[in-house]
Amino acid sequence: VIVLEAKDRTGGRVWDDKTFQGVTVGRGAQIVNGCVNNPMALMCEQLGIKMHKLGEKCDLIQEGGRITDPTIDKRMDFHFNAILDVVSEWRKDKTQHQDVPLGEKIQEIYKAFIQESGIQFSELEEKVLQFHLSNLEYACGSNLSQVSARSWDHNEFFAQFAGDHTLLTVGYSTVIDKLAEGLDIRLNFPVQSIDYSGEEVQVTTADGTVWTTQKVLVTVPLALLQKNAIQFNPPLSEKKIKAINSLGAGVIEKIALQFPYRFWDSKIQGADFFGHVPPNSSQRGLFSVFYDMDPEGKQSILMSVVTGDAVTTIKNLDDKQVLQQCMTVLRELFKEQEVPDPVKFFVTRWSKDPWLQMAYSFVKTGGSGEAYDIIAEDIQGKIFFAGEATNRHFPQTVTGAYLSGVREASKIAAF
Repeated sequence: VIVLEAKDRTGGRVWDDKTFQGVTVGRGAQIVNGCVNNPMALMCEQLGIKMHKLGEKCDLIQEGGRITDPTIDKRMDFHFNAILDVVSEWRKDKTQHQDVPLGEKIQEIYKAFIQESGIQFSELEEKVLQFHLSNLEYACGSNLSQVSARSWDHNEFFAQFAGDHTLLTVGYSTVIDKLAEGLDIRLNFPVQSIDYSGEEVQVTTADGTVWTTQKVLVTVPLALLQKNAIQFNPPLSEKKIKAINSLGAGVIEKIALQFPYRFWDSKIQGADFFGHVPPNSSQRGLFSVFYDMDPEGKQSILMSVVTGDAVTTIKNLDDKQVLQQCMTVLRELFKEQEVPDPVKFFVTRWSKDPWLQMAYSFVKTGGSGEAYDIIAEDIQGKIFFAGEATNRHFPQTVTGAYLSGVREASKIAAF
């Protein structure tokens, strides 16, 4: 097996930053969703890697520094989930053609509820609801106006991994480096075309090298398939292209900041993360959650995410400007004290990375979970496809990407 990797490193959307003292910060994936029987958790066990169980506690802090009364959060969380329950009811008898954007459907249900119940939400309650919406945009990797109301959580129809969500403190690259041992991996070899018209498959890389092989496994991100970054000959079928374009290439960005000391400790009291109540809907998704990256409480590193429309907001800002916006938010949340300047930071630019261009997939309005299966179909027993956007049961996750590889490997071995 020869692995042709376009980038100068392995791992793709797993990219660990080890330049922060004492802590690994994943620029991409770093959380394991549900550890029971999860192959990632099993591999960690085999490697003797400890994971940190993420706690439930997440205080929502308002700009101005107040911690939101937990009963308000509970109440709005209840309403938010009730709205999603109504979406589930609505979609039961709907076809793909009757699909609408999830954001639109949520608005409509919310307005109807307020009219029919006569309940008035306070300004703070409205903002807390926006926080929960930003969390949903984080899960989808997209603004909700792009997402399918009918199929946004299509994979929930299949059993998901149970158990704790954990932070892989040493980073996923530890596992990937182990899996890469002894493999023939060629870095900086972007594939330009795959010609499977003859007996053998010919793969041409950017430097003009032609690689001749029996079988090819394509694991490029969905965004690259959508942009025809690889020329297939014969071209991909109409059905496959339609499936590729019916999914969305979701983007989230991260910012990590190292501080001279842990200014948040007394307020957060040992929680793994805290939330930021957006001052208005236009600020939704701009640093909505902050993770404490050192569960042992020794290092002073926070990581936050940018989701939904906020991704577009920061796209044209430089790193310093993004940092300034983030610091403005942190100083609002900890207004009662001095918040020091960070000694080090990074801002990810997944959307601008030519060989990635995304975080993870989602189902666009009018699409369905079946698209994952169609993208996964092999062509003539020669061309195979893997990656999170080919795994209908576990999309959007490292586990899903890994399992899709295992699935294709067994198909290839059987041919």
